[in-house]
Formats: sequence, structure tokens, C-alpha cells
Amino acid sequence: MPNLMIIVASTRQARIGHTVADWAVSTANGRGDLTVDVADLQEINLPFFDEAHPPMMGKYELPHTLAWAERVAAADAFLFVSPEYNGSYPGVLKNAVDYLLAEWQGKLAGVVAYGAYPESRMIGQLDFVLRNLGLERTTADLQVQTPWTLLDADGKLAAPAELTDSLQSILDELSLVAAEPVTA
Repeated sequence: MPNLMIIVASTRQARIGHTVADWAVSTANGRGDLTVDVADLQEINLPFFDEAHPPMMGKYELPHTLAWAERVAAADAFLFVSPEYNGSYPGVLKNAVDYLLAEWQGKLAGVVAYGAYPESRMIGQLDFVLRNLGLERTTADLQVQTPWTLLDADGKLAAPAELTDSLQSILDELSLVAAEPVTA
């Protein structure tokens, strides 16, 4: 089965990002056609980029970089779950993607954004960076507006059917493309 890495991009202490990510993880795991690896940037805790060489050289030396590179290289596709901060994505996410280059290239990525607005401004900015790193992009992304208003009594995201259907479509694309053999 293709390995989907779901990257949780919020590191705030009081964050709803993990709740949104848990919904995405549960939906992906419920399909049976993907192996899911949750990469929570709060837990990974990468320092600001501190390698001696630029990522394009692939000469990683530090243990945290080597571990991150191995984990990203093992993924066939990515789903970024990220808040919008001041019209963009969190700096911790930029730092995490900037650590590597070859490990991202040629793989497919989708985005689940969340925040107060119906349209995410950060998706366009993240899209530019992901494409620059050589990632392919899903045909659609998903914006979860005001997720804190969608919580059930247990504090879990009770997403309306249209959001779940949109997420399923993104997962369909990630699963299909990730399962295809890479041709050189």
C-alpha cells in the first residue's frame, strides 16, 4: 500500500490542528488503501535549519536531519494539515520543507487548510513552495472554515458530508498516484 505522510503543521500548545489532522488520519485509515504516517511538527521539533550544506547537495550530517530525510523519503505522498497565520502558513512548516529537497521531488501533495476564512490565502503560497521543491499537486485542496465550531461533544471534528467527500476525493488522488510506479 502507498505510504501517505500526514504532516501536522501547527505547533501551538492550544491548537486545533491535531483535531483536524485526527479527522484526516481517521478518514485515511478507514479506507484500507493507504498506510498513514503522522508527522506532527510539534513532536518532531526540528530546529531552524542548521545543516552546513544546502539541501540541494544532499549532504545531511545532523541526526535530526537524517531522521527527517529518512521519514520523508519513505513517503509516497503527502497531506499537509495547516492553519493559516496572517495570510500564510506557519514558519515551522516552511522550515520543515526547506530541510530537504530530493526526498520531496516527484511526489504528490494535497493540503487541508483551516482557519477563520472561507478561502485560504495560505494554500497559494504553500503551493508555490511545494511546486518549487518538485512536488506534484492534487487537483483540489480543502479549506475547513472555523473548525472549532464543528466539534462534537467529545471534542472531535464532526465534519459535514461535503468536507468529508472533498477529503475523500483528495485521498483518492493521493492513493492512486502514490500507487503508480515511478518511471525515470
